[in-house]
Amino acid sequence: MFGRKACFVLVLALLILGLGVASAAPLAQEMTYTVKLGDNLWTLAEKYLGNGAAYPAIVGATNKKSIEDPTYAYITNPSLIHPGWKFLIPSKEAAEEYLATYVRPAPEKALPTEITMVDTNSGSNFQAYWQTVVLPQIEADLGIKVNYVVSKSSEMMERMKAWEKGKGDFHLLFVKPTHVADMVEQGIGLETLFPDRLDVIPNLAKCPKAYLKTAVGVPIDGKAALYWRSQYTLIYNSEYVKDPPTSWKEFYERRDEWRGHIGLMRPNSKSGSGRRQPYSFLYAFLGDKIEMPFEELKETPEFKDAWAKLTEFYAAAQQPLAPEPSPNLFERFNAGETWISFYAMDFCLWSRDQGTMPPTTKAGFLSEGMTAGSDGYLAVPADIPEEYKPVAYRLINYLLSDKQQVQLITTMWQYTGTDIWDKIPDEVWEVIPRWEDIEPSRIRMTNKPLVDYIKEEGPALLGGGG
Repeated sequence: MFGRKACFVLVLALLILGLGVASAAPLAQEMTYTVKLGDNLWTLAEKYLGNGAAYPAIVGATNKKSIEDPTYAYITNPSLIHPGWKFLIPSKEAAEEYLATYVRPAPEKALPTEITMVDTNSGSNFQAYWQTVVLPQIEADLGIKVNYVVSKSSEMMERMKAWEKGKGDFHLLFVKPTHVADMVEQGIGLETLFPDRLDVIPNLAKCPKAYLKTAVGVPIDGKAALYWRSQYTLIYNSEYVKDPPTSWKEFYERRDEWRGHIGLMRPNSKSGSGRRQPYSFLYAFLGDKIEMPFEELKETPEFKDAWAKLTEFYAAAQQPLAPEPSPNLFERFNAGETWISFYAMDFCLWSRDQGTMPPTTKAGFLSEGMTAGSDGYLAVPADIPEEYKPVAYRLINYLLSDKQQVQLITTMWQYTGTDIWDKIPDEVWEVIPRWEDIEPSRIRMTNKPLVDYIKEEGPALLGGGG
């Protein structure tokens, strides 16, 4: 009898202290919990919230708490947690509210099941991807119909400026970094997602914080979530280029090997690649000097030498320079006239998969620096009806899920907006450069006067016509 009584007292004590008893009662209020060996988020949610599927509520609550108190964990990979981490476990009521609003909305919530998304970022390849792949998946998985609208950033922003509060008629934006920066600078209202919505968009924690805080050098203060990272890379036809260069300087030194077969854009072409190609080349020879005020930079011996090399490099390119990538540059690749170029990785490899680029097209890495493309951001306008905001947050969380992000890189060859590199299949890295190699050399065109000079003076100085 004494043994049974002692066991009962021990179990009761453990229940009071909350130390690892599977039958612990669901929480009436939030609590702090220190992770122990053998814990996982699902079982913790089962134990304290009564439902293992509520584990994202723990992730969101903990991450939001960690912003104000760094002693709490910042969970970027829910499947990988460590003993000693401090979690904030919400109350059962709060977890149920999260599930009823953001996971499987309860009928009494009466949330909209149809929403409008405006896209000012995607090219033709991603417009097709949204419409034929992602939006049908959203409707099947979430029961939400998305009305997809392609627009120009100027038109979108003018409409948003004219909205009355709570009357906005599109609810989710997919935009370029420059568009986010422009909206913030012009005072166009966007909901603050980071860190304010970490509790209801738990997958947001997988996005790198630096991209959530600034875009194209402008503080955006968490007004948008990073969906993808677009990148320019070396693009070559492996049928003709067996040993591709691994740096711009090597590309320049070996230009005669591919003379007449280097595909470059006119500096004043409509495509931004017309500026990205020469800017990347100049960065390889100038390094951080490229940030100097342009009027000073262009008088330096280093710039004059780099520009002379750039002129020689363009002289080795296929003439005349391509006015547009599609169809001009791609047609030349298909004809076997162009063998090697520098262009947007996702569009080239997607075009290869669609049969509009040679099947032997590959992407390569140039070590000194490669310009980023137009990264993709998701944002929620502030002046929309309140009932649409939870739906928009739910969509963002879905688009940042591991399933959607892996699909993005494996089918569209676009680097993910979330840092989930351990979940990317190894065969992906047999086709494109690893992000760990790309990131240190990823550059942005921050010297606008230099970009303008390339556009205005480049055609005459580098060839290719006006």
